[in-house]
Amino acid sequence: MHRFPNPEDITPTEFELMVKSWFESVADSLDEFTAQHLETIQGSDGEFAFDVTVRFTAFHGAKFLVVAECKKHTSPIKRDIVQILNDKKRSIGAHKGFVISTSPFQSGAQEYALKHGIALCQVHSGNIAYIQANAARIPPKIEADADPYVATFPCRMADGKVFPVALIARKRTYWLEQFLLESRPEDN
Repeated sequence: MHRFPNPEDITPTEFELMVKSWFESVADSLDEFTAQHLETIQGSDGEFAFDVTVRFTAFHGAKFLVVAECKKHTSPIKRDIVQILNDKKRSIGAHKGFVISTSPFQSGAQEYALKHGIALCQVHSGNIAYIQANAARIPPKIEADADPYVATFPCRMADGKVFPVALIARKRTYWLEQFLLESRPEDN
């Protein structure tokens, strides 16, 4: 039987590098893609360090900068963490921001993130990717190289409705690609 690790067991560095690998898994669908771990960027009001930064080109030459903060906390993430990332994102001119956490997000953090276009992702054991309704009660086949951890986040559909849980992992990149390329009026 395949055993998945608990997100509490991942080290902070392993966590950050795993998130970087998730972004790298979409590199083939984007031009001039680079991802960095622990990059410091000069902003309009100071220098800021980020756990993961991603740069790519899309739409025939538009250059994008995405920043991500990885939070390995035991209590729910508060609004101020999302606000700080948004302030840093604006200062350096980044287009997208992610807060990726091993714990859930408080409602204030969720409301702020939705209003400001910040993705909130919660890390789970990789077994969540295999939980499904199955009338025959037959466990799904789990590949030997299954992702040990995955992330979930709410995402906005084309009709404006919020889909409650989208999945991100190295092999499940659709929602991550959609968020990276999503254009919001305040982003333009």
